[in-house]
Amino acid sequence: HEHADEHLYAGRYAEALHVYAAEVQLNPASLDGRLRVADCLLALGEPQAAAMVYTKLAQYAAHAGYPLRALVALKVLEALEPQLGQLLSGLAELYAKGSPKLGRGVRLSLGDPGLKLPDGLRFDTPPPLGELATQAARIAMDLSRIAAYPEKVSPIPVFSELPAADFAAVLGALRLVRARPGQVLIQQGSVGTSFFVLARGEVQVLRAKDDGTSQALAKLHDGAIFGEMALVSAQPRSATVVATDDCDLLEFPREALVAASAQVGAIATALEKFTRERLLNNLLATSPLFRPLDQKQRIDLVRGFAAHDLAPGTPIIREGEEGRGLFLLLSGEADVSKVDGSERVLLATLKPGDVFGEIALLHEERTTATVTTATQCTVLFLSRERFSVLVNAVKEIREYIEQLSDERLMDTQLTLDGGDIDDDMLML
Repeated sequence: HEHADEHLYAGRYAEALHVYAAEVQLNPASLDGRLRVADCLLALGEPQAAAMVYTKLAQYAAHAGYPLRALVALKVLEALEPQLGQLLSGLAELYAKGSPKLGRGVRLSLGDPGLKLPDGLRFDTPPPLGELATQAARIAMDLSRIAAYPEKVSPIPVFSELPAADFAAVLGALRLVRARPGQVLIQQGSVGTSFFVLARGEVQVLRAKDDGTSQALAKLHDGAIFGEMALVSAQPRSATVVATDDCDLLEFPREALVAASAQVGAIATALEKFTRERLLNNLLATSPLFRPLDQKQRIDLVRGFAAHDLAPGTPIIREGEEGRGLFLLLSGEADVSKVDGSERVLLATLKPGDVFGEIALLHEERTTATVTTATQCTVLFLSRERFSVLVNAVKEIREYIEQLSDERLMDTQLTLDGGDIDDDMLML
């Protein structure tokens, strides 16, 4: 495979096609080999043969449990064969909302390299182009040696929340990004306008340090989602993402998705659900509130929270009322203020991941500050009764909240006395 990639990157498409076709013959389950055969055929000026291979690849990948690879093939096919109705219908039948095939799928194994090279197909010198193209296309289109497909397939982000009829609208909104090693996909500090789903390959997440060096944060592989905060915020990107491998990515631009949502209401609902789940997963992974819990406990706890989407200017907590429960800010910003004499003092601004409302519950007293949404917000709410069960059952969580409460009491008083306050430390 590496030998073929070297030919491909150098523009030696016939030599690359020769080796990729041999790879598929050796390992008929190879999705990458079939994809590369189609890519080489297209580069060699054989669009009809390439389109037939992409079509077979899309069918195979969809049924084998690799829908993102199928979407890659469909996006390439858009330019070659605008009429994708039958292929889209096949994908939707498997992956649309309500499909009986959706579930906890086990994907088909892609490795079975045990077959002999076919006669006449060797690694040294490729045959004449016409013969090579015909032979390679025939090999890559042959699905007769594929093992039985899985009974269930796993859902596709966004798509699997849609009725089958709306697949085409989302497919039209997304872009295919085909990246080579070293290509920067997201630059730290730039304004985010889209999110990405990694269909194939590997990327590295890096963060710039003050001394000018970079810190490696993570490596992401097939199926990973990154950049999704662009859906809810125009904040600068918090890290750089670089392709470390040959990659295919599906880019979901915010503006195109918003436009599609205006035409198809189901897309807006699907995006809202997807965004909330991603934000919640990030919160579970990063919030100190959830740190003492294992994965199952975190999921059980989250089920106890109710989610509310609030417009800017909506009061969440009013000063002087009885504490109703614990709040978690999932997205957006909220201002904390307090009446001091004849004036209302702005104490702090809450950010995603902040916990509030706990002091009135712990101290069994009325709230001493008002919290109002400054932007569009999603807030998670845990009732007073569930909060009591939580802090009594998990000692570490009670200790964390009590410590937070004590620090906020001190910082709130400091602010009213004219000092500075840490936005994370305020009394509610």
